[in-house]
Amino acid sequence: MADVAKDLTTGTIGGAAQLIVGHPFDTIKVKLQSQPVPPPGQLPRYSGAIDAVKQTIAAEGPRGLYKGMGAPLATVAALNAVLFTVRGQMEALLRSEPGAPLTVNQQVVAGAGAGVAVAILATPTELVKCRSVHFSQIISFF
Repeated sequence: MADVAKDLTTGTIGGAAQLIVGHPFDTIKVKLQSQPVPPPGQLPRYSGAIDAVKQTIAAEGPRGLYKGMGAPLATVAALNAVLFTVRGQMEALLRSEPGAPLTVNQQVVAGAGAGVAVAILATPTELVKCRSVHFSQIISFF
């Protein structure tokens, strides 16, 4: 049980760290992708990624790079916690004896099992993120 708690904790921390580092890049990517096409003869709102960062920080401060991070933080932290936990449990099941290193094939099976578990949990949230779906469509998915 201590290994499960350790995997849950490290997965959650890892997921949060991943998002804290990566979210500003995603924010800038979305700003660049969603900027309107300028009328002929006018420049776009952002001339590039660095310009988007500068304008965002000037208008909103550094916190502007982290706007909308709450929901992804909960999701990524939870998914990484599941990933680490399932991976740890798969490794324990596949080991011939405690502490023995896993073979490459065992590593593949453990990683694939963890990936399947995360995919099952992530699919509904990704569906909502990627599509603009009505709530009744989400319910009918299950």
